[in-house]
Formats: sequence, C-alpha cells, structure tokens
Amino acid sequence: MHQANASKNLLVLGTAQDGGYPHTGCSDNCCREAWEDSSQKRLIASLAALDGNDCFLIDITPDFKYQLQLIERHVNDKPRISGICITHAHLGHYMGLLELGLEAMNTNAIPVYVMPKMKSFLENNAPFIQLLELNNIHLNVLQDNCPVEICKDVSITPFQVPHRNEYSETVGYRIQSSRQSVLYIPDIDSWDEWDTDINELIKENDIALLDGTFYDKTELKNRDVSAIPHPSIRESIKKFSALDKMDRKKVNFTHLNHTNNVLREGSEAKRYVIQQGFHIAYDGMVISI
Repeated sequence: MHQANASKNLLVLGTAQDGGYPHTGCSDNCCREAWEDSSQKRLIASLAALDGNDCFLIDITPDFKYQLQLIERHVNDKPRISGICITHAHLGHYMGLLELGLEAMNTNAIPVYVMPKMKSFLENNAPFIQLLELNNIHLNVLQDNCPVEICKDVSITPFQVPHRNEYSETVGYRIQSSRQSVLYIPDIDSWDEWDTDINELIKENDIALLDGTFYDKTELKNRDVSAIPHPSIRESIKKFSALDKMDRKKVNFTHLNHTNNVLREGSEAKRYVIQQGFHIAYDGMVISI
C-alpha cells in the first residue's frame, strides 16, 4: 500500500505534532532517546504530492528545510514547489512560509491556497505581509468542498473540521486521482463534534491519515488537555470499532505528540494499535496516487 512505482506519489514529510519530536524544551524520558539518537526523530506533520520534479505541499512547517531535503531524495532533479495548501494557522502548519522570504529562498509568486479567514490573517499580519509585498507568494482562496487541481489528474478538496480557530478556519483535505483517494485530517477537536461521519469517510477513501496527537488523555502531566482538544488514539479506535478489517487497514495515525507512546518502538501502545488493525504513519512513507 505504501510503496509504489507510479509517477505520482504522496510523500509523508512528517508525522509529529507542531513542536516536533524530540519536542522543543523537553528533556524528559519521552524525548531523551530522540535527542541522543537522531534516527528516532520525527519531523512536523505535512505532505507533498510529487509529479516528476514538481512538488505540491500540504502545510509548510518549521521543519521545511529538512523536508525539502527529503523531497530531493524522491525526485530526479531539484524539486520545484508548484503550490502549497495550508490547513490552519497553528505553529506547525504554516510557519515554514517564512523560509520562502527574502532572508532565505526568496521565491517568486508561489501559489498558496488558503481559506478566506486564513487569507485575511496572512494579508494583515507581519512578517507574512512582506512575503506578499515582495511577491514571494501569491494567495488563492479555497472554498469549502470545492476541488482544486494540483497536477494532472490529481485534485485536492478542502473541508472544514472543528478545531481551535483563533486565527483561521481549520480544514482537512481529500487528495484524489482516478486511481486513489487519500483523506488527510491532522487536527480536529473531536470526531463527535463534526457533522460528518468519519467512519463513512474512511470507507469512501483508500487511505486515511488521521489525527493521532495523543494516545490517551492522561499522558500530559503539566497541561490541561481540555485546552488543546484532540481525539486520543484510544478514543478513535473505539469510534472506529465498527469498521471491518479492510477499512481499519486504511487508517494511519499522524500528528503525534512527543508524549505519545506509539512513537516508541516495542511500546504497549504501539502494539495495541497494530493489534487492532490500524497503522502509525511514518516520515518518508510513500502513497501512490
């Protein structure tokens, strides 16, 4: 399912929550091994649709420079950023835009696709204003449930989901071709707060990359988890309990917080997820589209 020889692929550029793994400022047991062994680190959650040397990003993270290196290993020549879709205005999902500015890549009019409130946020707040003034990026407005073609025979469709929308809407995306349909929802407050049946969506798509921020709600020792709501993986597994074996195999949990024990090889948490028929997404995972 994850490896393919087709010319168009979806590359998973990262699977960590916004603070990355190891996490900024954390020296506890959950991150210690990842600080000491760089092979265990995870980059911040995002995707790239690859078509030859063209790459279309879904979110652009603070880890963008490393993720561009990852893209380079999967294309034949220097990658060309053909466009960017952004899910929402939280740290890990759009701050990489600054790498496109005068002090770094100094790009020319890269199309950036955003919902209306996100467009207004970028247009009215520094330092993003400078990216627009210098024509490093060009903003294009997305509409809920309206597809946009990102390369030949591949479209992306945004749909709004409930989340902490302090500065923008929050969307998930369906990436679809005539061969395959991939669901991407890295952030959502709760499956039950959404007016869409997630189980039916999983059935309708071939692969689902879904919010797996926390394994359970007890893992944060010094934060009020209600202030940063996400469905835990254990809650999601319960929610998805009616899915058959084939539909469960479609689900890959991503956007993993540094406290999430599915990050640790051999952990009971990871074994449980696999035993229940689900998957944990990983950096560098390739999905044919």
